Amino acid sequence: MKILVLGGSGAMGREIVRELLLSPRVHVTVADTRCDFYETDPPAWVKRFRRRLVWKKVDLLREPAKLVRLLRGHLAMINATTHHLNLPAMKAALRAGVHYLDLGGLFHYTRQQLKLHHAFARKKRLAILGMGCAPGLSNLLAVHAADGMERIDSIEIKVGGRSLARKKLPRNVVEVPYAIGTIREELTLKPWIFSAGRYRAMPPRTGRETFRFPKPVGAQTVFHTLHSEVATLPASFGARDVSFKIGFEEPLIRALLRPSRKTRFAMPARVKDVEITCAIVRGWRNGKRVRVMAYAVVRARRGVSAGAIDTAIPPAIVAPMTAKIGKFGVLPPEEAVPVKEFLKRIRRRGIQVHRRSVRA
Repeated sequence: MKILVLGGSGAMGREIVRELLLSPRVHVTVADTRCDFYETDPPAWVKRFRRRLVWKKVDLLREPAKLVRLLRGHLAMINATTHHLNLPAMKAALRAGVHYLDLGGLFHYTRQQLKLHHAFARKKRLAILGMGCAPGLSNLLAVHAADGMERIDSIEIKVGGRSLARKKLPRNVVEVPYAIGTIREELTLKPWIFSAGRYRAMPPRTGRETFRFPKPVGAQTVFHTLHSEVATLPASFGARDVSFKIGFEEPLIRALLRPSRKTRFAMPARVKDVEITCAIVRGWRNGKRVRVMAYAVVRARRGVSAGAIDTAIPPAIVAPMTAKIGKFGVLPPEEAVPVKEFLKRIRRRGIQVHRRSVRA
């Protein structure tokens, strides 16, 4: 079984590659503009899996035909690049006749991608939009929380994290959990919510509240940001209210909104942190109003941040499953992925998943 990872040399892409290779039947092709990570002093795991791993230099925008040729013979492609490249990446997968997954389209791109539904369905191929942590894991936690409900009224997705490291960074160094450009867009673009059955654009970083995440994250300030869950969950569940909120460290917010020449951004080198993704669903079960929270707890390991791990594991699990899912077209995770099987597999990879009733 062959899976291609577009952007497989990036911070998230290389973790997806690693997680894919933990499945002994999977062979991985990395396609990226640069492959230095694999060519220059590669880590031990690259050498360990070398027989099932190849890498090729490809520029999606300049060489789309080359990517299409490379995709031939693969089961699926995981797009681990920026959301700005989702549409050309999807079209390459469609031309090559392979299944497609990405890490999210920041609401607006996701809505554009859904228009390719019939094109993928005609080719009997499946495109799953947003199969990382949030979106992805978050969508499927909503399915888990809603299990057994006859009607869904509202869905709230909340993501928070906390550093567990004692070492302090220099004052001018700010760690970023993922791509700076994406975080800046999340902080500055108008977030959309689904309220009383209608979409509404909100001012950036509004809807602030203190939300008490399960331990060890605890209380954290979260606010609305632009996210893909809001683009699909309303239609998938028939909910009248859907929102997404996230908590960022204040130094990171200040550094991105009021940058200084002295500020230096860095991906964490050796991380000790935890991230929790929550889906809170309010609805009706057996004629009674209920509110259920399903959440996933992920801790850093091997010096890799929790955010990278919970982004990498879901697509690495679901991509091989596309051969047997039996659905075609362009679908969000909540409509495409068998939830029970998915949860069983992510638990095997060390992601803790819990579900409990909360005060309605």
